[in-house]
Amino acid sequence: MIPQRLRWGEGLDAGRFLAEFWQQRPLLLRGACAGIASPIDPDELAGLACAPEVESRIVREHGPQRPWQVSHGPFDDADFAALPPTHWTLLVQDVDKHMPAVAALLACFDFLPEWRLDDIMVSWAEDGGSVGPHLDQYDVFLVQVQGQRRWRIDTRPDPPAGCLPDLDLSILARFEPDRDWLLGPGDLLYLPPGVPHWGIAEGPCMTWSVGLRAPAWRELAADWLQYAVEGLADGTRWRDPPGLAPPVEPAALPADLAGALRGGIERLLAGADEALFRRWLGSWLTEPKPNIQLLPPDPPWPADAVIALLREAGRLPRDGASRLLFLPAAAGDTQDLLFANGDCHALPAGRTAFLAALCRRPALQADAVLPRLDDAPCLELLTRLFNAGHFLVPDDDDQEPGS
Repeated sequence: MIPQRLRWGEGLDAGRFLAEFWQQRPLLLRGACAGIASPIDPDELAGLACAPEVESRIVREHGPQRPWQVSHGPFDDADFAALPPTHWTLLVQDVDKHMPAVAALLACFDFLPEWRLDDIMVSWAEDGGSVGPHLDQYDVFLVQVQGQRRWRIDTRPDPPAGCLPDLDLSILARFEPDRDWLLGPGDLLYLPPGVPHWGIAEGPCMTWSVGLRAPAWRELAADWLQYAVEGLADGTRWRDPPGLAPPVEPAALPADLAGALRGGIERLLAGADEALFRRWLGSWLTEPKPNIQLLPPDPPWPADAVIALLREAGRLPRDGASRLLFLPAAAGDTQDLLFANGDCHALPAGRTAFLAALCRRPALQADAVLPRLDDAPCLELLTRLFNAGHFLVPDDDDQEPGS
């Protein structure tokens, strides 16, 4: 069972959490995901880590001379057979992209903007397994799914951030915790960016880490500039101004060259208006990692078959690899935009309720979209998304999370 809502506890709700804890201080929520049951067991997780398209790591704690050694997948049976009985951890990234049942947990975090949700990393640790004391540059929700893990945390302002040299991981050189919490199944720990923490398995355990996106400004700027230039540049090249005279010193840069080149670049970028930026932003935020792929149906389905399936099933599960966001039309604009795994789809303005229904996790609900499918642009978009692999044909095991 995967819960669809967090249990906040007495006196706390999403609004108070965002006001008093979000990106400010850690919070332990006992039983926030009570009753959670993993749809993937340790052997299946290990099998996933053997797939070449899956990002995975094994961290082993060897001793004082070289602790926390990390190796990267894909792995094979021999790798797992060679592991010691204790003090190791398997970590698999983006399990939500590979298993839609795991992605259903993301519905619990709908009090945050969808674009901020990055992935669910699943870790399996044997007794004593850890990745060492460290800190992250992004928010994370740690959900204990099986077994117990002890978390030691340093909540003091400006904690030491220096790391030990010559290790495969960024392990803090000094770690002085002032909190010590033992988490059991269903417990959730929220950690803001920059909080030192160390989780150690007490017996075999499984933890799900819901990571948040925190893009670096330089990453954003670099991608936006590349997108803008590719969209605006017309292929013309530098031409010398008329009346060029022989230089006194051929190797000396002309005094006016820097201004001329900068002016040309700025004139080019001046054509990047708000509409172009909005299209880039949504496309960039939904662009999947290179190893994450949707599986389109083959052959493609006609629109009437998609409608018939939706009517019969009542819902179409979202593929875990599907990233959908939408932007309502800006003032004076005539198009609502849907972004799907890096692609931009435009609908005539006024379809935001339909787009919101398409983007809602964990499944597309028939009653939310069927009344709108007599609108040709809406029907065409749904069919296009289905045939791109964003929505799945329900199987016999598919059921509502929490059922």
